Amino acid sequence: MGAGKIFCILGGIVTLLATFLFSFMGGPGASLYYIGFLMNLGYWFGTGEVLIIVMCVVFLIFMFAGVFILAGLKVRALAILGSIFAILLGLYLVLSLYGVLPIEVSQFVLLFANINLVEGIIPVNLVLGNVSIGTYLMIGGGVLGLIGGIMGPDDF
Repeated sequence: MGAGKIFCILGGIVTLLATFLFSFMGGPGASLYYIGFLMNLGYWFGTGEVLIIVMCVVFLIFMFAGVFILAGLKVRALAILGSIFAILLGLYLVLSLYGVLPIEVSQFVLLFANINLVEGIIPVNLVLGNVSIGTYLMIGGGVLGLIGGIMGPDDF
């Protein structure tokens, strides 16, 4: 198995774990995480706000970044595309949660807010600075997938 395949597998698994198991930011009782976004999706689409619906569609596409990275085992372009999605989402979350982006842009982070499913277990909330480890895992998985996508799935 080539090194590119290994990087794609690692990047895809890390990105999927960051997407569905870890929180992006959290505290006691509530967190920002993708399962919370999916639980509120009907409400967000029901608001009728065009900008919120567009951002929901963008976040739904970004949700499949880990799957795209894993699909990069066969098609190199999908690994690169999924990696770019994961890196962009991770950077958006970091810049928004640290207050670098203006409030008009960073307000969409609240689409991920919901109560914890099982307090202290799901989502896993390990705080590093203002954000949780899930945000950094999203960026790390994207970087691993990008390395794997650039190297390609071919054995040398």
